[in-house]
Amino acid sequence: MPSESDQRASEMIERWNHAFRALTAEPRRQIVVALMEAPPGRQLSLPEAANPPYQLRDPEDLYVDLVHTHLPMLAERGFVEWEREPLTVERGPAFEEVQIVFEALHAHASELPPQLVQECQRLEESARGQS
Repeated sequence: MPSESDQRASEMIERWNHAFRALTAEPRRQIVVALMEAPPGRQLSLPEAANPPYQLRDPEDLYVDLVHTHLPMLAERGFVEWEREPLTVERGPAFEEVQIVFEALHAHASELPPQLVQECQRLEESARGQS
């Protein structure tokens, strides 16, 4: 039987795994960043908030992907809460678990390899601010 310490370590590892899995697709990353930029408690309209200007997708296709894949994945762990009609998203009770990943990246943007910063407006701005 695993000890209490082993159990807590296992839970922590799973929390990190879920946070990183949640951020493996651009629409989910875009939602997290948009929510970080919005005041807490604000609902954002979708698919607009998940459709970055540097890689616009067809809104109807994105809507389907959001409803069937991206939003359920983010909501499953409490990172976001969403409504279908109208399609909106807001921070969930565990939002800070994905938010901290972006905050850490921005805090160290000048140390990231250039290929991960170039063409990412937010990271480029953070890197310039750290120079």
